[in-house]
Amino acid sequence: MFDLILSQMINGFVWGWILALIAIGLTLIFGQLEIVNVAHGALYTIGAVGAYYCSTYLGHWGWAVPLSPLFLALLGLIIYLTTIRFSLGKEVIVTVIITYGLLFILEQGTLLIYGGVPRMIPNPIPYSIPFIGGRYPVYRIFCAAFSAAVIVALMVFLKKTRYGLWIRATRQDYETALNMGIPVQRVYAFVFCLGSALAGLGGVLAAPISSVTFNMGNNIIIDAFIVVIMAGFGSIIGTVVASLIIAMIIGVSAAFVNPVLAKVIGMAVMAAVLFVRPEGLFGEV
Repeated sequence: MFDLILSQMINGFVWGWILALIAIGLTLIFGQLEIVNVAHGALYTIGAVGAYYCSTYLGHWGWAVPLSPLFLALLGLIIYLTTIRFSLGKEVIVTVIITYGLLFILEQGTLLIYGGVPRMIPNPIPYSIPFIGGRYPVYRIFCAAFSAAVIVALMVFLKKTRYGLWIRATRQDYETALNMGIPVQRVYAFVFCLGSALAGLGGVLAAPISSVTFNMGNNIIIDAFIVVIMAGFGSIIGTVVASLIIAMIIGVSAAFVNPVLAKVIGMAVMAAVLFVRPEGLFGEV
């Protein structure tokens, strides 16, 4: 029993880092644009589908690591210019309706191109290491390490670069940033592209672990929203911590109950945290 719990905790820890990538993209978009992007899960799905096509037609999954996020960033730019920028400043329910429409379009487009049959990607790193009486895939360790490296690089980017300064300034005071000559609309477009790319990268990393389906983003978006709400909107560190907590709780719970009930337990933990800290773990009052 102890071995099972430990194994599920490790799996949850690995999945938590992938979930953090996706949730950070979600919280960046909301924190900057105040857009509740329900379509974020569909962008994650497209990233995973891109990983399948790279693995099948380009010969190796590794091609998807740079290509899928770049494609998602371009797709994010198209979505922003044609849809999102017209919903800035609208009521939250309006943004939910708009992004739900985007979700439907992206999901059905993926179904049309990719098909409805679940497909698997070969393990890109087919090695394992000894682990509690068995063996543990090296690829999963790589996913956690790579996700952590990307998140650290993102935090450095936001603190040390001009665009990072613009992003923080625009978020703190839109009017002042605009009066100081910061290209606010360009910053908004960049943040939406960045969030889309992070969702796609999460899909690339998750694709070899789970089967790739046209609607696989429907489950992950629920977990991502749980994480973002629990962390407090806009906090990257809080998002990472909340992702690891929620993923490990759901992972351990799934060893004893069905996956649906395990997710309910995760939501109960989120509700308990919000009862104690309504602003979230790392949110500001």
